[in-house]
Amino acid sequence: MALEFSTEVRQAATVFTEYRNSIDIYTEDCDKDKEFYKKLLKRLLADTNIEINDIYPLGCRRIVIEKCKNDTDIRRKKLYIVDGDIYLLYKEKEDIKHLFVLDAYCIENFMICEDAICNVAYMFHAQDSYENIKNVLNIPHTLSEIAEPLINLFFYYSIQMECINQFKLMHIMTFMDMSLKQIDNNKVETRICEIRNSLIHSGITEERIDGMLNEREKKFPYTKDTLLKIVSGKDFIIPYFIYHIERKLNCPLRLPKETWKFNLVDKCDITRLNSLKQAIVSA
Repeated sequence: MALEFSTEVRQAATVFTEYRNSIDIYTEDCDKDKEFYKKLLKRLLADTNIEINDIYPLGCRRIVIEKCKNDTDIRRKKLYIVDGDIYLLYKEKEDIKHLFVLDAYCIENFMICEDAICNVAYMFHAQDSYENIKNVLNIPHTLSEIAEPLINLFFYYSIQMECINQFKLMHIMTFMDMSLKQIDNNKVETRICEIRNSLIHSGITEERIDGMLNEREKKFPYTKDTLLKIVSGKDFIIPYFIYHIERKLNCPLRLPKETWKFNLVDKCDITRLNSLKQAIVSA
């Protein structure tokens, strides 16, 4: 069994590898995500002289922020990276020295674009031309098609979090019609109604809920750009496209989620992470 190290030990261990890095990068997640982050950051920083050969995952978002706040070591350049998460919908980003908050629900959101998805499908399907696969999958249309129900769901997740400080994310499978491998809008609507009723039962008035919903609709229009910002790429959008590829290409791709995001890095629209690049360069 692999040894498990505490967050403190993992953070302190950077002293042994600091010579390999121009800057120390701390992230959420765990050790199995290191290679993904290394590959992503190497591509992002390819036109700079910044070297990043090691990534230091510390765990959940709360722990990363806590460690950033308490980091008083001024010897090293560093950056702590956390997801925007559900807070992106209703709170200002945390303003803490050395902390970078992603402008999307999670890092996986930045892996999602037409070229990235079609390229992975092309590699693993290996039975048709890239152009044919691109036409069959029709990613822009599919993103637009799933945008409204999923954006609505995450509006209500965020209202629940803002009002009672908790929500249950679930997974895209909860809302799928598995026989069709498509989102079942009735299941999404049922969950929204359950959240709304639970809020009312908790003493939140319908007027307040509707007001909060209206605020979100003004800030986040029902577009694919909003979808790629506020809906979890890890638990919703990428898994949905796995089913979409299976349905459209008759190509079951039962691969771990780490494999998917690792391969999506190669062709994702890296310009969407320019603000992270600038934060690393500036540090």
